[in-house]
Amino acid sequence: MNGAAPQREAYRDHIATLQRGTEEALVGAAESGASFEGIVFHAGRARFFHADDQTIPFRTVAHFGRFSPVRGPDHLLLFRPGQAPRLARVTPRDYWFDPPEQPSHPYEEVLDVCEVPDLAGAMRLLGDTRDCAYVGNAPPVADALGLSSSAVEPPALIARLDWERGFKTPYEVECIREAARVAGRGHRAVRRAVSSGASERDIHAAYLAATGQLESETPYAGIVAWDERAAVLHYTGRRATRPDPGASFLIDAGATALGYASDITRSLVREGAHEVFVEALRRMEALQRRLVEAVAPGDDFVELHRSALRGVASIACELGLLRVSVDAALEADLVHPFLPHGLGHHLGLQVHDVGGQQIEPDGTQRPPPPELGALRTTRALAPGHVVTIEPGLYLIPMLLDPLRSGPHRAAFDWHLIDGLASCGGIRVEDDVLVTEEGREDLSRPFVPGAFDLDMAGTGS
Repeated sequence: MNGAAPQREAYRDHIATLQRGTEEALVGAAESGASFEGIVFHAGRARFFHADDQTIPFRTVAHFGRFSPVRGPDHLLLFRPGQAPRLARVTPRDYWFDPPEQPSHPYEEVLDVCEVPDLAGAMRLLGDTRDCAYVGNAPPVADALGLSSSAVEPPALIARLDWERGFKTPYEVECIREAARVAGRGHRAVRRAVSSGASERDIHAAYLAATGQLESETPYAGIVAWDERAAVLHYTGRRATRPDPGASFLIDAGATALGYASDITRSLVREGAHEVFVEALRRMEALQRRLVEAVAPGDDFVELHRSALRGVASIACELGLLRVSVDAALEADLVHPFLPHGLGHHLGLQVHDVGGQQIEPDGTQRPPPPELGALRTTRALAPGHVVTIEPGLYLIPMLLDPLRSGPHRAAFDWHLIDGLASCGGIRVEDDVLVTEEGREDLSRPFVPGAFDLDMAGTGS
């Protein structure tokens, strides 16, 4: 976000929106029989590796993070209707560890902020909260506050808070946009490293250096995959050796800004890549652009996913991977091995943000159809939603090999598939805001497509 004054006003408006939404969530929960006079939001407690004194990298509880960008564990925020949210910011007095560096941000001008040395001090500062619900990762803290077990993340309240998180405020959208801009620096560095044939490990290091973020600060473990490893959907191996042959590459990596995530994937090819794979990437780029342009308020995300399946089926049939018609491929479920994951997911404080399958504020869910079990979002899109659009086309032996001897074995060109197997797969992903008029692609301005090789001037 550019400029202190715009950030201050955007954040002030954001908090006002959160206050209204949280008050409505309390009213709705009360109507469902879970009545509370306020909420204690907890940043969370640090956790330790098993039988160890070293902490697991800490992530702020997202419902707390929506109110405040302060970093580190143990902070408490008290929300009561009609009052400014009160933040007890914990800054330990400790010579063993540095407290987390706090962001340059106007939260102290908007929230009622007091600094305390520890969690016990934070609890004392909030006063009597026995009429409140607790939202956080440490039920013992709720117990210490004198709350009953039924006050710990009551489902009727959490469902409504999750529902509200689907609607990003302008402040949140700018945070996600900034996270995409930061990630763009990393993706530009990756392109340079890919062109030189660097190892996965060196490319990963180049990405982190360019973004200026530690691995613990990124929103997820980045996927850096040469050749056949691009067919492993969540590959994090990061081989130290230079690639051989080094013809195809996939990078799935994001960044954070004030706790909000970006999530961006590009597939790239180098000289020597199989000509059919190169053409598949061109067509996948075009398909992904059409799917992004199809995003609009009121869209059924399940139907968007079906459009992606049809698009992948068309590519597979036109390029000869499948020897049947598009309709026949879809009817026989022959496309699933090439695209086994969902088209996308909601994005925000969490990479796979909450509420994607929630269709009512009370928590009513819409599970994906049985044949689309990996689909994370089934909710109708609405203005303020931010979703990823990430179709893929993969050569995954585990999914394809069983079909070599099945009733549909003649539907596949196995010679061509075997020739493409070393290329791994393709995924193209951008972060898209649903607007009143349609959509805005938040990430494409900072990370151009695979065949737009001029990365200069695409953000700073």
